[in-house]
Order: sequence, then structure tokens, then C-alpha cells
Amino acid sequence: MSSAVSDAVWIDVAMWSGLSGKPQPFTDVECNPPEQVPNDREAWKQWALEHLAVVSEQDAWQPGRYHFTVERRDPAGRPLDTFAQGIWEWRT
Repeated sequence: MSSAVSDAVWIDVAMWSGLSGKPQPFTDVECNPPEQVPNDREAWKQWALEHLAVVSEQDAWQPGRYHFTVERRDPAGRPLDTFAQGIWEWRT
């Protein structure tokens, strides 16, 4: 995990599919990096969950299980650093 954060932090979100039993690509959320950079994976995870709660409410996501990865990307969109990942249950 890198200590430096670029101009944007991405939350890559996949929605769990009951039919396939695997997460399916859903959306990418581009965020401004936090003013106080989290110092561990749990803090990054909490930061991401706060953002996902706002975006999911705003965009009316359907209830379900989502997998997310918090990452920094290069200009081509490839992941450079992964800060946290986890599974989030939205209104289930």
C-alpha cells in the first residue's frame, strides 16, 4: 500500500449476482482523496462505505450485496495501489 494518494481515488464496485454466484462489474466511483489520508485498510474501508452509502442512495441502487475495491489508478485507468476491499450489504 502506498502512502501517497493521487488526485483521485476510485471505488470499483461489483454487484453480487445470485444467478452466477459471483460479483459482476457494476460501476466505478471517482472520489476526491480524503484530506486526512487513512492510515490502514480498515480506515480506508470505512471511508469507502461512507461514500458508497451516499452514491447508492443518490443513484437508487437496488438492495443487494456489493463487492468494492478502493484504488489509485494511472492515467490509463489501470490500478496502481489497492487501499482496501470488502463486501457491503446495501439494504438487505
